[in-house]
Amino acid sequence: GRVDGGGGGSRGSWDRQRQRRERDARRIERLTTPYSRAPDCTAQLDASKLAAIEELVAQRLAAKLRRDFAESDALLQRLLDSGVRVTDDHRLWRSDDRPFVVPYRQEGGGIPRLGTGGTTRILALVLERGAAKASKDYRRADALEAELSRMGVGLDDRRRTWRYYDAAPLPPPRYARHGGQEGAGGAGGGGGGGG
Repeated sequence: GRVDGGGGGSRGSWDRQRQRRERDARRIERLTTPYSRAPDCTAQLDASKLAAIEELVAQRLAAKLRRDFAESDALLQRLLDSGVRVTDDHRLWRSDDRPFVVPYRQEGGGIPRLGTGGTTRILALVLERGAAKASKDYRRADALEAELSRMGVGLDDRRRTWRYYDAAPLPPPRYARHGGQEGAGGAGGGGGGGG
């Protein structure tokens, strides 16, 4: 392989450094993001019980950030003993028996099609689909995804996003860009159409 001593290599090096900084910033942001109650948690909690749970969850996050994992584990056990489950990946907690459903966020612009019930209806269907998937009711999840598609909504399960089909296209992910080599090399690299 060729080793660049400068020129075109410096741009690639700069891009890698920028990507590393962005990745590290996202990681730090994710690690310090506070936990919240799962939006679909159905447990009836009075104000004092809710405050007690939120305090334990906040104490656990502080212990994790201090890297005091023994304290973090002890606080997690206290939460579990009181019927509270936590998902660290999605920064959610819940105190009912339902599975965690990760909320999706809208990506891109666009407006709902007439007669679809609007964004509120879309969000409800996306959440319902997530609950169906979490409980392994894939037939129901597929039916809900088909209904969303008829409403002009597409889902991206990997990115946990939804978007209107007629919204402006998103730029390709940074890792897929090839510094000015668009259309170079092979099948599938083309795009657009002539008519």
